[in-house]
Amino acid sequence: MKIAMLLEEGATASSVTTTLDMLRLAQRYQPEAGWQPHLYSTHGGPVRLTDAVVVETQRLPADLGDFDAIILPGFFAESLEHIVTRLHTTWRTVIDRLRRLPETTLVAASCYGTFVLAEAGLLDGRLATTTWWLAHEFQQRYPHIRLDADKTLIDSGRAVTAGAMTAHTDLSLHVLRRLGGAALARSVSGIMLVDGARTSQRPFMSVQKEYADPLIRRAIEWMTDNIAHPASIDDLASAMHVSYRTLNRRFLDITGMTPLTYLQALKIERAKELLEAAPGDFEAITAKVGYEDVSSFRRLFKRSTGLSPAQYRRQFKGSTVGG
Repeated sequence: MKIAMLLEEGATASSVTTTLDMLRLAQRYQPEAGWQPHLYSTHGGPVRLTDAVVVETQRLPADLGDFDAIILPGFFAESLEHIVTRLHTTWRTVIDRLRRLPETTLVAASCYGTFVLAEAGLLDGRLATTTWWLAHEFQQRYPHIRLDADKTLIDSGRAVTAGAMTAHTDLSLHVLRRLGGAALARSVSGIMLVDGARTSQRPFMSVQKEYADPLIRRAIEWMTDNIAHPASIDDLASAMHVSYRTLNRRFLDITGMTPLTYLQALKIERAKELLEAAPGDFEAITAKVGYEDVSSFRRLFKRSTGLSPAQYRRQFKGSTVGG
């Protein structure tokens, strides 16, 4: 069983070490399969993941066609522009190799590593997921990919993609399941106390609040200040001294959401904070975010997070309440 992990400077240490630990356990349970990882980087040699973690890699071969699977960990980047720059520089050679892979090679990536697979064209026409906070930008850059960023992990046949950071654990476990069978995956997951049961990134999502556009910044500040009031988007447009049409267009262009959708997301974000921070019934929380209809906001909350308010509180605070 030949598995290559492709990494460069800035790769997330947890992604790399998790995969290495899982492959080592796989070797224990299936020694005849030869679960030995091959770590490659463009130039070979030591690759620094953090100040304390450095891994030794081999130079990226000209042909990766002999491997059963290629795994790309996530990597750190400051912004979409930083990711794009790295795709054109750091990852350029890797992307070239990926484009020449045979159809039979399984490819898997998590977090920003999904951008590398997408740039190589390996996700075109396929269902895929990515890190939730850049889902809108990912879809704009790669319109031929059927993106579902709600999902933690998606297996589209040739390609397996996973969401943010720790979703790489689910990814590595799934690769073992694909190549070594369900029994192997169960054995490894039992030792590591992971189950791959997370199906959605939605409970972890938060709304972006920092934008360069002055109008959007002022609008978000106004929404935040008035979050406890049942204000309308017409009120917001009036406060910003622009038309509803202008406000709607700018929000769509910059945030990927209408002003109303953004305001709802902001209210849900506040409700999540209140559920995590203190006891209290959901009716009171509903009032604090400017909703009068508790049932309506409960449905909106569940549609947005994938959890009822009570389920959310139990998962993220550990208390038990009705909701």
